Amino acid sequence: MKINHLLFLLTLLFTGMVYAQDRHDLRVSTIPDSLKTNAYAVIRYTDTEFTGKSLNSGVHSVKEAISVLDKKGEERAAFYYPGDQFRILKSFNARLYDANGILLKKFRLSDVQSSEYSTSLASDNKQYFFNCDVPSIPYTICYEYEVLWKDGILMYPTFYPIPGYNVSVEKGSMKLVLNETTDIAFRAFNMPVEPGLKTEKGISTRDWSVSNLMAYTYERMSPDLDSFIPYLYVRPISFVYDGVPGRITDWKDMGLWENKLLEGRDVLDEKIKAKVLELTENAPTDKEKVSILYDYLGKTTHYVSIQLGIGGYQPMLASEVYKTGFGDCKALSNYLKSMLSVIGIPSNYCCINYGNSDETLIPDFPNFSQMNHVVLQVPLPGDTLWLECTNPRNPFGFVHSGISGHESLVITDEGGYIQRLPDYPDSLNVEAYKADVVLKGDGSACANTIKRCHMMVYDSYSGFPYAKSDEQRDHLRESIHLPNATVTAFQFKENKAETPSIEMNYGWTTTTYGTKSGSRLFVPVNPFGENYDWMKKTKRVYDIEITRGYKDVDSIHIVLPEGFEVENIPSSVVISSKYGYFSSGISQTDSGILIVQVLSVPSGKYPVADYTAFVEYFNKISSIYQGKIILRKKQA
Repeated sequence: MKINHLLFLLTLLFTGMVYAQDRHDLRVSTIPDSLKTNAYAVIRYTDTEFTGKSLNSGVHSVKEAISVLDKKGEERAAFYYPGDQFRILKSFNARLYDANGILLKKFRLSDVQSSEYSTSLASDNKQYFFNCDVPSIPYTICYEYEVLWKDGILMYPTFYPIPGYNVSVEKGSMKLVLNETTDIAFRAFNMPVEPGLKTEKGISTRDWSVSNLMAYTYERMSPDLDSFIPYLYVRPISFVYDGVPGRITDWKDMGLWENKLLEGRDVLDEKIKAKVLELTENAPTDKEKVSILYDYLGKTTHYVSIQLGIGGYQPMLASEVYKTGFGDCKALSNYLKSMLSVIGIPSNYCCINYGNSDETLIPDFPNFSQMNHVVLQVPLPGDTLWLECTNPRNPFGFVHSGISGHESLVITDEGGYIQRLPDYPDSLNVEAYKADVVLKGDGSACANTIKRCHMMVYDSYSGFPYAKSDEQRDHLRESIHLPNATVTAFQFKENKAETPSIEMNYGWTTTTYGTKSGSRLFVPVNPFGENYDWMKKTKRVYDIEITRGYKDVDSIHIVLPEGFEVENIPSSVVISSKYGYFSSGISQTDSGILIVQVLSVPSGKYPVADYTAFVEYFNKISSIYQGKIILRKKQA
């Protein structure tokens, strides 16, 4: 009994030593099964606190523990903080625990690596990162660190407890400690909106919390992750950023502040003014003048990022862009705006989000978190142009997929206002194949194909003309869903109109276009048709969302090998549903067989309850694409 009592005391002492390092029980076995489902990593707790010291300074403190359950979750356990002149890592410690919650190792600030490397030409970024080698999984890593914020606060830390797919959260909190006179605006999504509020001795403390957030698994054609997970934006209404004061209550105010940053940045010297006048003097319309200057911009400048101080928001001088020949999205847009003003054509500097998320700005919550890019709007009478000044390869007048349909903040002398950029009908996004195939009796074939891509399909191929020839050849090869296919020769032609397209003309051969069996050849209906086998998942969690519709048009003419005749061809088919339209027609010609297939897929949103019918529709199309034409050798 004395021995057992002693062992019990030692166990208590040992357990106390283990958990003295952390107030939480970090044994992996204590994680609820519901949070392990679909999770590569579990955030045991994530506590963010921001304490304001003044209008433009404060301390950002984070305490976080991540349990890694699978090797795929190790990236979530790595520490990374994007510092700059406004954000400096002041303290750091980390503790590594094994699956049983036993402390293995401690780390400190000297173990953190930093890098001032940046893809920007000029940047004050200083990246902080830390990762430790762990002998076995599962394990838990705990972080505690403080970051000094100084010289400006446009947004307080964003509370984003779920960092991505396959990560769950036991507990998460956000605390904001400010002088009670500090006015803030906040917006919460997929979480409790109103914070807990406590005011004492002139200090207001607000806190938000979440718990038991299950992991989300990626599914193709699902809504953006932000539509599910909780997150929180908070910002000061009045601020000073790098010495520039501002007060923003609406998007108009934000436009006024951004417009103030543009003051005096449009001055050009006489030499470039004379060049602008020379270039445009014979152009008959304002639109042609804009086109000429857009082309000149592309030929004489190139994009680099500038992120020095307020340079993250303020463009470099137009005169400097002219002298150096480079600039970022802000600088190049401002430079073209300055050149247009020389010939009396007004234009507007516009802030926008580049990419697939945040297409819509929050109407009553102006903020800096939703925008990461600048374009130029030229409101000509009856024809408003939206110009991507960072990419001279972009056709003049074409609104590319990274910004089309997105809302932008248009900056004017009177303030800012929200305007949505145009988008294009799904029917214009066409990918068309026209192939002539000469089939031989052993199943081999040689073919010539013309592939045409229009509008947003063209946009996805916009890098093709600039790729290496081997990469171009490989890409064309991948579109032929046959074994042993070899692209023999190719050329392409790009049409950089407002409704752009690219045409690729290539020859190819294969030893197995048809499969021979006795006196018969089995020939695929469409070697370019998409295979939708990936849709055969039996269970789906999220609704279906097709963000951009398209149209495929395939025309294939097969010249039959000498001595063969058609034994069987699949019947013509038309399938129409709310998910799209498909038609397939196969007919005999004097020299062979003609296959014409058309698939139209509209953009749209469908409830998860539709998934079975949705899969059946596309699998039916896939089976038609993969159908076989049967040829047989003629009787002697």
